[in-house]
Amino acid sequence: MIERAREALEAGRLREAIRRLPRASRVPAPLRPERDLIEAEALRGQGYFARAEAIYRRLLKARPSGDPVLWLEAALGSASGLRSVGRAAEASRILDEAGRIARRERWARARIRLERALVARAEGRWSAALAELNDMLQAALGAADRQQASFLAWAVGGALRFSGDLAGARRSFERSLGLARRARDASAEGYALFGLGGVTRILGRLRESERFYSRAMRAFAGTEDLFAQAYAHCGLANSLRQQGRRGEAERHYRLAHRLYSKLGDEVDLAYVDWGLGKLRLDQGRVTEASKFLELAIGAFRRGAELRGECLSELALAQVQHARGRVAAAEALFDRAVRRAQAGGLHTHLEVFT
Repeated sequence: MIERAREALEAGRLREAIRRLPRASRVPAPLRPERDLIEAEALRGQGYFARAEAIYRRLLKARPSGDPVLWLEAALGSASGLRSVGRAAEASRILDEAGRIARRERWARARIRLERALVARAEGRWSAALAELNDMLQAALGAADRQQASFLAWAVGGALRFSGDLAGARRSFERSLGLARRARDASAEGYALFGLGGVTRILGRLRESERFYSRAMRAFAGTEDLFAQAYAHCGLANSLRQQGRRGEAERHYRLAHRLYSKLGDEVDLAYVDWGLGKLRLDQGRVTEASKFLELAIGAFRRGAELRGECLSELALAQVQHARGRVAAAEALFDRAVRRAQAGGLHTHLEVFT
């Protein structure tokens, strides 16, 4: 049963993998870690990061010397999930420990290096992230590993976008899309489309952005990647809001809200609350806008998501100004700009976010 579950996991049939697993209580103790790792990986693949992390934590309490390969797989899964929900410092600590154990495991050393670069990207250390990611990208291209190269080009595109190189980001996402197509990797195509949807929106090419997000939504509609489905709805809602299509934007924000809530993804749910707040601010519904924005700020702070916090504070400063609280609005606005600049971000300049 465990082997059949692993086969389903490796084939991307995540819900089937979980269905095939026997109950933990029915599994002999020596096999239980392998059973639990499959469950955690299948949950993480769908976007259930918190549920997966609870299992990873249990696995990581075991001595690494008992089964170093399984321990390293759990550590890498945990680090990836933590990074995805903004807990980069925790991910970094786990990678430090994994690095000490992986000296004889070449496969693990390569993945640890990649995760470290992605943690640097998540923390806004753009130069360090780009140096590592570009080096790995060239190696993947040299080895004709198009699937890996597509992922790395996507990661490079995100770092370039948030560091302010919008033209470079677009080229990198287009490269990722081309590589994904040649690798016949539908998921990688979808994520490259997300990147293109985001960067074209920032560039003010709103109809283009809408098309990219719509294509990504279709790509993930029949999959088990609930996180990607939520991402598509939220990204599309942002593009529609910028075009003044408020009813359509509201509908997609609500769909994203439902999916992120199901996943327990507090940070990405905060981006939906921020979007709903912006939607109401655009309509002059400042009291309602304030409630959504304050909800978003609290979640962004808990998740150490600087970009989201700055975006929400900038919008809340506009709410304060609209209420006649000019001094408070100026102080909040200035604080958000200072923190964005200190973090190497340009959120305060993104008219089309």
